[in-house]
Amino acid sequence: MTALLDQVPAAFERVRREIVLARFIGKLAVDQGVRELRSRVEEFVGGAGTPTADRPSDEEETAHDDVDAIDATETSAQPQPTTTVDVSSLALADYDHLPASDIVALLDGLEPAERSAIEAYERAGRHRRTILGKLDQLRGDAG
Repeated sequence: MTALLDQVPAAFERVRREIVLARFIGKLAVDQGVRELRSRVEEFVGGAGTPTADRPSDEEETAHDDVDAIDATETSAQPQPTTTVDVSSLALADYDHLPASDIVALLDGLEPAERSAIEAYERAGRHRRTILGKLDQLRGDAG
């Protein structure tokens, strides 16, 4: 029985390492997907809307004008991020690897400009309500 109990800490540590590794690999996969999606969007937007091989004929384009107008109205009503914040410029080291609860606990100690950068980054990315709610609360307390 004691031999089995002696193995528990080692097993726990192994599971913890595997979880850390899985999170790391998952983050790499997501980051790669985001980079690929951004490059495709930039190619799409930079290429006058659609890649030349997939561009519709004039008749098809005219038929889609109404849909495009509706899409433009719907997206203009939604707030668009105005700035892009690089994660390395944030006041909290390893921001992307911190759980929301840790970030919320650290927000009180940051300057308003640092909190603004975190808010811009969060709104442009993960939209974690816990963090955004705390930032709103801190902004209300300061004003």
